[in-house]
Amino acid sequence: MKLYGIVGVAHKLMESYLRNRYQRVTINACNKIKGYFSKWEEVQHGVPQGSVLGPLLFLIYINDLSESVSDKSSPILFADDTGFIIANCDKDKFKFNTNEIFNEINKWFCSNMLTLNHDKTHFLQFSPKTDYIINMQVSFGDRKIATTQSLKFLGLTIDTTLT
Repeated sequence: MKLYGIVGVAHKLMESYLRNRYQRVTINACNKIKGYFSKWEEVQHGVPQGSVLGPLLFLIYINDLSESVSDKSSPILFADDTGFIIANCDKDKFKFNTNEIFNEINKWFCSNMLTLNHDKTHFLQFSPKTDYIINMQVSFGDRKIATTQSLKFLGLTIDTTLT
C-alpha cells in the first residue's frame, strides 16, 4: 500500500482493517438444529468477503498488471473482469505478441500469488471477415485457453465480427 501512496493514518486504518481477523467454516447438517464448525483461524491472506473495501483493495492489488503488457496490448480492467486487446495486421507478429502477452501475464500471476480461472478465460479474435481469422492456440502456463466465437464481457455479448 505504501507503493501507492497509502501512508500515515490511512495506512494504519487499512492495516487495522485487515489484521487480526479470524474465520471458520460452518457446515449445516440437513434437518439438524446444530451444524458443524471448524476452529477459528487467523486470516493470513485476502480481505473479508463482501466487504465494502474489497473491490478497492483488489484494484490496488492488480493495478500494475496492465503495466506489464501495455506496450503490446490495450488492457481493460473492471473489478475482476479483465481483458486484453491485441491488434496487429501481421499474422506472425500477432501470434508472437499474443503468446508473449500470455507469458507475461502468467509471470505476473505467479509473482503475485494468483491463479487464473481457466473456466472463465477465453480467446476471441475480432475480424471483419471469417477468412481473416488466424488459426492459433493460446496457452497460459501449461494449459490451453479456450477459443470462442462469442463471449459476455461486462454484460455485453461480443462476437468475432463485433455484432
